[in-house]
Amino acid sequence: MPDDPAERILDAAYRRMLAHGLRRTTVDDVAREAGMSRVTVYRRFARRSDLVQGVMLRELQRFLAEFERAVSPLPTLADQVEEGFVVTLRLVRGHPLLSRLLESEPETILPQLTLEAGPYLRVAREYLAAHLDFPDAEAVSEMFIRLALSFLLTPDTAIPLGTDQEARMFAKRHLVPLLP
Repeated sequence: MPDDPAERILDAAYRRMLAHGLRRTTVDDVAREAGMSRVTVYRRFARRSDLVQGVMLRELQRFLAEFERAVSPLPTLADQVEEGFVVTLRLVRGHPLLSRLLESEPETILPQLTLEAGPYLRVAREYLAAHLDFPDAEAVSEMFIRLALSFLLTPDTAIPLGTDQEARMFAKRHLVPLLP
């Protein structure tokens, strides 16, 4: 178990959400799972929504670390955009918590990923824009993120994206040309 109380709380919240979903995860459950008092949890996460956001932001940071490992060795920005799209689809589609919540309680998780997604979009946009060295980097980054999010949240599409190769070809044809 991590020594940092906030990490212990986030680990416990993740496990509870994975096992029971968002609706059935309470701060009391998380405190019990973390081996802490309810007051200790509330000291670090004032509201249940802060706890949910904490879990989501930590998972986003983990995703970005995986993304970085996959694309940073690639020689060109075009290669990185192609592989970045592939890795994004693969990692997010295979994420245990996100998959579980989208399947079992979409009405609870979809607002987090759409109407309330500002904090997550900001983190991802700033990360990606920092890796793109051209004038409209933030706008292009946000466009890439929103496009990928759309494919993830609405997987039914006429565009073939079922395999890494199909996703790579789509990125090569349609995303790379957006680079200046």
